Amino acid sequence: MSSYLFSPANNIKFLEKAIDSNSYALIPDLEDSVPLHEKKNALNNLINFLSSTNINNKIILPRIHNSDDMEWNKEQINKLIKLNIKGFIIPSVEDVDSISVFYSEIKNNDDKQLQIIPLIESMKGINNMSDIINTYKVNFVGLGIYDLSLDLNIDPSNQISLIDYVKHKFVLTALSNKCNPIDSPLLEINNSNDFHNECQKSYSIGFKGKFAIHPSQVSVINETYNNTKFSKKEIKEILLKYEELSKKGIGAFNYKNNIIDLPVYLNLRKDI
Repeated sequence: MSSYLFSPANNIKFLEKAIDSNSYALIPDLEDSVPLHEKKNALNNLINFLSSTNINNKIILPRIHNSDDMEWNKEQINKLIKLNIKGFIIPSVEDVDSISVFYSEIKNNDDKQLQIIPLIESMKGINNMSDIINTYKVNFVGLGIYDLSLDLNIDPSNQISLIDYVKHKFVLTALSNKCNPIDSPLLEINNSNDFHNECQKSYSIGFKGKFAIHPSQVSVINETYNNTKFSKKEIKEILLKYEELSKKGIGAFNYKNNIIDLPVYLNLRKDI
């Protein structure tokens, strides 16, 4: 569940490339990457695309356009919810009230238990994260650092320490509420070394995934976030041995110079 690839919903070629990528999920975008006058055309384009294309079991999570026009918001949801999607990304979520209409509309028409992923793009949203997560019992929450930088009136490339603090606060709040944090995309796509370092840093902070804006970023995200200390075969061996030893009253053992105890066992069990 590591890479989430944005693709403008009004561009068929981009959607086709995104479908063929190795991203965990495709995010057809009706928000920032689509001009205002193109929103309705983009929605119709996306509906036609998802209705006629083999999506290869790809997880589809449209980011809807969060508008002041509630009827338009409902129209997006009601048309998309009938298609083969797994959930919605809701941008600009600041508090419990700002997502309530979307949540109600989705749940009133949802027989598929769709994921709802709030996108937090302001300090107000970060300060209200615990309430948002627990009220709607969301399992994933995304960070939009560029809009948040506008909210703070800073340049994210210059105020790096402040951005790091915000990201730490975001991750800690999400994880402490049993929610998976997804990191912002990096808009620069030409420097692969910088992007690799960005992903490593993000992973070390505690993010569980990252948004991408170009298929070339997907492999780096997958490689970084799917990296585990043990292979799946080794994890199965560890779990089996721990369970066998625990029945004998042994709560820890050495596996290839690694001490395996209950917290390690529980964390490894999540990877299977």
